[in-house]
Amino acid sequence: CALFGGMISGIGSGLSIRYGGAMDGIEVIAVIFAKRIGITVGTFVMGYNVILYLASGVILKSWILPLYSIVTYAAALKTIDFIVEGIDRSKAALIVTNKPDIICEKLSEFECGITLMDAKGYYSNSDKTVIYIIVNRFQITKLRTMIHRLDEKAYISISEVADVFSSSTK
Repeated sequence: CALFGGMISGIGSGLSIRYGGAMDGIEVIAVIFAKRIGITVGTFVMGYNVILYLASGVILKSWILPLYSIVTYAAALKTIDFIVEGIDRSKAALIVTNKPDIICEKLSEFECGITLMDAKGYYSNSDKTVIYIIVNRFQITKLRTMIHRLDEKAYISISEVADVFSSSTK
């Protein structure tokens, strides 16, 4: 019940936030401050509610309802972030390699921008290239397999991207 209740609550809150509304005052505060302090709206709401429920547990000297409520809000948090941020959340990949030409040629299949940066290995003292590319989360497995097939010594760092802006001029 706690998990499904959290998901149902998260769907309602997520849809409301995504289209400019809010369910309660904490969500309004979360929308305003979450991006400024570098966290998601769901994480902000979760943090607030965990503090609230822990205080309730101390005051009531009972932990059953506060802990179930935390589980409910954990499910709601993931659901809110999924609804607000979208299913196609972008990922940034930094690839350190000695074979940038063949890797970039293959990465061009993704039809997105690729940036090359010159680098030098600290321990090896050898010249390297860092490739920066942003793909959607469904392309990560293909990207990782492709890179390791072309350069088994390549180093890949993948991180989640909150927003992607492009100033494309035609």
